[in-house]
Amino acid sequence: MSPHTTSKPQQGHYRYDPTVLDQAGPARLFSHIGEDGIARYVLTQLGQAAANQGKLSHPLSLLNSQLKRTVHKADELWSFITTRLVDLEIFQSGWFNFDLPPDEQFGVEFVRDRRDMIEALLSAQAAAKKETQLIQARARFYEILEQHQRSRPVVAHIHEREGGLSDREFARQRLAGQNPMVLRRIQSTDRPLLQSWANLECLLSNGDRIDLEQAATADRLFVAAYPLLQSLSIADLQPGRYVGSPVALFHRTQNELEPLLIQLENGCVVTPHNAKGDSWMQAKLFVQVADVTHHELIVHLCDTHLAMEAFAIATPRQLPATHPLYRLLRPHFQFLLAINSRGNTVLLGEGAAIDRLMAPTLKASIGLINRAYREQSFGDYALPKNIRQRGVESDFLPEFPYRDDALLLWDAIHRYTTQFLQQYYPTDESVRQDLYVQAWAAELGSSLSDRPTSDFPQAPSWLPPDAIAQAGLALRERPDYVRVPGFPTELSTLQALVDITTQLIFTCGPQHAAVNFSQFDYVGYTPNAPLAAYCHPNRCASVEQLLPPLRQDLGQIELSFALSGIRWGRLGSSDLIDFKDVGDRQVLEQFRTDLVAIEQEISYRNQKRIESTGIAYPYLLPSRIPNSINI
Repeated sequence: MSPHTTSKPQQGHYRYDPTVLDQAGPARLFSHIGEDGIARYVLTQLGQAAANQGKLSHPLSLLNSQLKRTVHKADELWSFITTRLVDLEIFQSGWFNFDLPPDEQFGVEFVRDRRDMIEALLSAQAAAKKETQLIQARARFYEILEQHQRSRPVVAHIHEREGGLSDREFARQRLAGQNPMVLRRIQSTDRPLLQSWANLECLLSNGDRIDLEQAATADRLFVAAYPLLQSLSIADLQPGRYVGSPVALFHRTQNELEPLLIQLENGCVVTPHNAKGDSWMQAKLFVQVADVTHHELIVHLCDTHLAMEAFAIATPRQLPATHPLYRLLRPHFQFLLAINSRGNTVLLGEGAAIDRLMAPTLKASIGLINRAYREQSFGDYALPKNIRQRGVESDFLPEFPYRDDALLLWDAIHRYTTQFLQQYYPTDESVRQDLYVQAWAAELGSSLSDRPTSDFPQAPSWLPPDAIAQAGLALRERPDYVRVPGFPTELSTLQALVDITTQLIFTCGPQHAAVNFSQFDYVGYTPNAPLAAYCHPNRCASVEQLLPPLRQDLGQIELSFALSGIRWGRLGSSDLIDFKDVGDRQVLEQFRTDLVAIEQEISYRNQKRIESTGIAYPYLLPSRIPNSINI
């Protein structure tokens, strides 16, 4: 097939939100459709601006606040009603789509799955609220879930079996928990860190003394650190809650990791052998708090949901529905804009989950997301590069369930995109001549200062210019950063296009599955990974004081269940990837065959893992990976 050599923008209803430009974070969809939607948005923003500037009288200010709460509750009620009445399919049609481009709203089958999840959640909530003691409330919540054919968190069984968060389990979660993206091998640049611990006595559980310099030279030391969290000040934390930036050092012994020490923010270094009372368990939990904070805000929300939003917008804007790149990518963006729009309310809104349950304030949390997004280049998300940069190749870390299973899927997706794109781009020149592909790359990789104003919503001409400006829709100057850091402004080779599409499909499928569906198993049991600590390391008398109280404990269970309680669609599904061309279908069928083989290989590995550790790593079984980010 000849390349596409004429370009015609297909922008439709897809526009970027200009009100977040000053945050320099991920590109977001402007979800107010049509002139009437823009007008409503402007009026709402004017009212809020007047209230913020003290231009409203006290009664009017109270009325404005009440109106915002009423609108928010109405939105939540509407979502609840349409979910419960999903069998009346008109509620999932375009007639009731007020905020998303056409065909971007959730489908009927997905909403039915959401209804089933919500029914289980509401039943568990109601039962748990009748209990006044935390342990009984948590147990009752899990009991009701099991009555709805839902499992309790895997880690709850592990804690029961091992009497809490054991050192072995603490280390294992760096490799097979909800956040396998932090652990890295100690490198030569870490020598100052090792020297600061030179006078410490580091012992393994069997009593063997470890010389840190020698162990580092032998590539046996690994570290989990959270430098992004160092920027948080006291003012960035919710009153009474805490998250720090601890450093945990691990030693590889045979095929397992063992923690050697934990350095807390107050300069205190705790080891399993010098700890008094439960201070070692406290130290492990402070690491868990930092880890789950990094996971929820960065690894899960930023690096999958929000990082992919620009691509979900640019693809329908710049590529016609018949274009091969559109047909390859579009199925993997299904419901992404819908779930991200929902996340604006459930996670990122005032008084929403992040605000209620996590340690950083909502403003600080958004700041961390934006900073993390801007500091990471697009190419750094690629799995093979990420593994090399962290120094966690199999030569140095033989057992790493996430890495080993993810690489199988990465390679299969790479073969799939290669075979698909080779049909349409026989040479590098054919890629360079495709003006649609070049326009797509330019939208994602060019400086915003070079982009046309048509990327953003155009306010109706009848609205006063001052009102448009106050609402943040006037684009007199655009920043000079790019939408996707490190993304090329043009594509000159087939290999570049293959690598990009591989990374996008992997992120929307396996990567999101690994960091999303593990949440309830590891975060749904609060004593394993609290979303916030409720005391500072300097003033923490016990583990019980550190852990969240009953209301926040149940809130964390509810959130982690809701975030991972729906698994809709399946990677490589021919129902979701509805190719018409015979050659395309043959390529897809080969991909599906590869996934069957991977399923068998991972199932075999999980049998061995159960024999070794008692715990499987099921999150990257192809049968459990959705085709897109939709929850």
